[in-house]
Amino acid sequence: MLRSLMSGVTGVRAHQTLLDVVGNNIANVNTVGFKKSTVTFQDLMYQTTRGASSPAEGRGGINPMQVGLGVNVAAIGTIHSQGQTQFTGNRTDMAVQGDGYYVVSDGNNEMYTRAGNFLLDGNGNLAQAGTGYMVKGFAMNMDPIDPTKYTVGSSLTDINIPVGQKIPAKGTELAGYRCNLDSRTSVYLPMGITGNDASVSFDIGTDRFLLNNIAGGKSAGEFFTLAGGDWSIPLEFGGIDEATGMPQLTLSSTAPLATPAGITVLPAGVVFDSATGTLTISGTYPDPADPLNPPLPFSTKIEAAGFMNYSLVTDGSVSPAKYYLAEFDDVQTAGQEGFRTLRLWSMDSAVPPVAEVNELLIPVQDDGKFNLSAATPVGTSTLTARASENGLGIAILSASGDDLATINQKIASVHGTKMDVYDSLGNAHTLEVSWEKTDNNQWRWRAWLPEESGMTLTNNTGLVNFTPGGQIESGSTGEIGINFASLGAHDARITLDFTGESFGKGALEGVTQYGSAFTTKGYFQDGYAMGVLNDFATGKDGTITGVYSNGRNIPLYRVALALFSNPSGLDKFGDTAYLASNNSGLAQVVPPLEGGAGSIAGGTLEMGNVDLSEEFVRLIVAQRGFQASARVVTTSDQVLEELINIKR
Repeated sequence: MLRSLMSGVTGVRAHQTLLDVVGNNIANVNTVGFKKSTVTFQDLMYQTTRGASSPAEGRGGINPMQVGLGVNVAAIGTIHSQGQTQFTGNRTDMAVQGDGYYVVSDGNNEMYTRAGNFLLDGNGNLAQAGTGYMVKGFAMNMDPIDPTKYTVGSSLTDINIPVGQKIPAKGTELAGYRCNLDSRTSVYLPMGITGNDASVSFDIGTDRFLLNNIAGGKSAGEFFTLAGGDWSIPLEFGGIDEATGMPQLTLSSTAPLATPAGITVLPAGVVFDSATGTLTISGTYPDPADPLNPPLPFSTKIEAAGFMNYSLVTDGSVSPAKYYLAEFDDVQTAGQEGFRTLRLWSMDSAVPPVAEVNELLIPVQDDGKFNLSAATPVGTSTLTARASENGLGIAILSASGDDLATINQKIASVHGTKMDVYDSLGNAHTLEVSWEKTDNNQWRWRAWLPEESGMTLTNNTGLVNFTPGGQIESGSTGEIGINFASLGAHDARITLDFTGESFGKGALEGVTQYGSAFTTKGYFQDGYAMGVLNDFATGKDGTITGVYSNGRNIPLYRVALALFSNPSGLDKFGDTAYLASNNSGLAQVVPPLEGGAGSIAGGTLEMGNVDLSEEFVRLIVAQRGFQASARVVTTSDQVLEELINIKR
């Protein structure tokens, strides 16, 4: 029998297999997640009729003589290229963009598929349509350290989305604020010496000195002090310049003057000009070029008026008229945080006149209004005052009870914002927080419930200090207490965060103090009312987020994707599913966008990757190959027929 006859048979068989594969590809052109197959041929084997011989002296080598015996199907491979995506709008449909396979289960075996045509069954389980295979994923759990974040579980579980399920109310525990407080505004009340984070530099000879501790005092002997390094220049109150409304200051007689070694300043060398607010310091310093010669004189000027913020109060009911400088202090004593001390500086009519300091400790309500009904004179003070009608001002009274002057809070220097917070029963309460400028780079915040005046709050005020660079230096958080017992709810402890950390931002995204408009407001709070799961959506990272009726969006699961070192080695199981094989490698199950896995497109399906034009060309190739192989069989038969005819 002819060898060509059997070679033709192998060709017919091989091309029949190619036709089968192409036919299967074309049949699945609209199958979701289908991956096409390709056929690779290889020659079968060879019969050697003469072996090869090596070259010899005077003769060349001879190649072997071999006759091929046909063709064999070497491999049927699966092409796992990306298929086109088709938007469906169905919230349970998903498409993988990139590498990875959904993990599904029939209850006994784990399988893998690219077909994301899922549905919710009667129990809320996410399952594959047509097969009922359960879709696997990772449960999302609230981070016990940071309740604003969720972590991915470590083990696979069935994805269950119980639409209609309720979540209980949660009381607010954390509220975050961000954006800017306008540094250009002035302090909201006359606060006396406003030298916080301020400094003055001046030169003496070749040396530069820095005074960075600028503070006001509370008694006549310590009205104003500039210090820094080896310097300390204490000034005491000596009267009021009624023409300019500035204090008349002299070098303190009780606190010592301090200067660096070698620099001499006599008491007469410290002069404050109340007409211009300029402090002149004069003295001598050693000659650095010739220390044996007499010291050199120096004189330097400091614009001290820039640190003074007072109101001038005139009492014309007495003769001669009496003048007062009014200022406020921000009290920091425990239990009196946020109180204001009203202080009046004046001179009595004695000869020589004696400095008077009258003080009144005034509680401030939660909303920043003065509460003079509980005001307390400090020491032997006889100061009297009354609140303005709106509570935002102080009227200073004369001895006869007449109004001398009213000092009003500068509303433009106060910024407020409102945000809803929740008690443990899910009731919403409007929390208002305001910031009032008290000094350079310093603000006091207050928190209260404007619509529920009878509600008791504790620790609801504090100071925020900023660096000269505009970012928070201290006082970045405050923890307030709210008594909700009258409503039947638990008492609340709410942390106010001004740094931006509560909503995943850096310090620059928190509350800052720059020369820009007020924009600070509440951006985050973690409380909510009772809610019902109404809807869900799938993100690029495979996170299935539940959408609740109370506005909460809570991560529920992350879809799992399996990666294989050799996807072409997977066993096709049917139902567009695969099983791991000995040559596919072990499944590496990860969330989307991690470990090389692709992303998820929700409401979209990945169609098959079959290209009809390519398959039709392959169909022609298979058909012609089959015909040619069949013609070899026919021709071989004719040759055999001629061979048999020789005998005739």
